[in-house]
Amino acid sequence: MPLTVPALHDDMIVLRPPEAGDAAAITAAVQDPDIPRFTMVPSRYTIDDAAAFIERSAGLWDSGDAAPFVIVDATTGTLLGSVGVHDLGLESGPAHVGYWVAAAARGRGVATRALRLVARWTLEDLRLPRVEVYVFVENERSQRVATRAGFAREGIRAFVGHPTGRGELVVLSRSGIAPLDTTARP
Repeated sequence: MPLTVPALHDDMIVLRPPEAGDAAAITAAVQDPDIPRFTMVPSRYTIDDAAAFIERSAGLWDSGDAAPFVIVDATTGTLLGSVGVHDLGLESGPAHVGYWVAAAARGRGVATRALRLVARWTLEDLRLPRVEVYVFVENERSQRVATRAGFAREGIRAFVGHPTGRGELVVLSRSGIAPLDTTARP
């Protein structure tokens, strides 16, 4: 069943589905080596990859299986990053969230704000029982993002599917229908 695009924003960021005009900004942002290191974004990312991501995103919204967003500055519309909620077709949950932030936008609470917004939407509006984030053990900054967004650390899980090989992931989760404060400073 198609998802209705929610109005997710605060005074600093807006989350919206990716559009064709985002391809160049996405491509430029993911050239940062930390993004493919800590996400499933390929390390040789091209404008064609961005165009395919944008097209695939529309299909995921239509199928209701996932909700990929870009994070943009609320004032300028500048692309700051991406956040996606996956596994929405599984009514019993859990949903999984992944995110990245462009290097120039880091350290300003962008990821924390985006994660709070999508967690609130997933738990309260979609009424899924649980949201999880998997973060590489060595990515301490991202673990702090999830903790500030109200996620609790549960443990470590081995991971084999990353293009760089095997790694260990910290599992963080948020569950229930408890309200999330999306206005608090990160």
